[in-house]
Amino acid sequence: MGRSVVYGVLLLLVVVANVSFCQAQTVEKYIKVGETLQLSPQPVSAEITSILWKYDKYLLAEWVKDAIDLTYYSKFKVRTTLNTTTGVLEIRNMTAADTGLYSVEINNQVQSQVYQTVEIEDVPQPEVILQPLACDRSSTCGLKCYGDITNAGPVTYSWKKDDGEWEEGQDRRDLSKLEKDSVKTFTCRMKNPVSQKESKPFQNPFHQEKPECAPADHLCAALIIILYLIAALHFILCLKQADLTPAHNPHCLCVYILSKNAE
Repeated sequence: MGRSVVYGVLLLLVVVANVSFCQAQTVEKYIKVGETLQLSPQPVSAEITSILWKYDKYLLAEWVKDAIDLTYYSKFKVRTTLNTTTGVLEIRNMTAADTGLYSVEINNQVQSQVYQTVEIEDVPQPEVILQPLACDRSSTCGLKCYGDITNAGPVTYSWKKDDGEWEEGQDRRDLSKLEKDSVKTFTCRMKNPVSQKESKPFQNPFHQEKPECAPADHLCAALIIILYLIAALHFILCLKQADLTPAHNPHCLCVYILSKNAE
């Protein structure tokens, strides 16, 4: 009977441990070497009287009101700040060796939320390339936002046509017939939790500028048309005159000469 009770207690402890483990909420926190990591505990209703931050299984920072002065441990001693009012922890000059699991106890209660830090690098300078390179106007063509993102972590992509608004998308986009004809440039942007960069505008090889007359050409053409109209009107008015001799109608000299030549 006693042995059964022991087994029952052990089984209960295992179940409780598994439930606690399953309830832990792991939040990925992306960091870049050299920057500052900031971690915040979950809100608590009561006044904070004790704080214990851990890095994996090791003590990182500890404080207990009126009992333990604020203390920092191991490699975090000279570059860590703990706000004893809010429980917010800051670690400066993060290194690749600082990646790991961070957890906190507030008022002797282990919080369910833990932080898994992941080191990532800035996104690369992206470049827009045509796919396939031998694409022509009648083919199905696409554009790719290219760059080596091996160590850049989760990357999102956005596209911009000419000077328009940014639109979220994928690293590749198809070109519609309308876009081939109407869009001059395409620009892509890469973004991750620590950086973002834009490509240079990519000149659409299928776009053709429609020839336009310069303002001076428009003005010149308008003046010529007006002069022709005035000449025609003058000619018609002169033809209606009974006497075209220069003595009576000096303004119709040209018409008089033409009429004499016609005779």
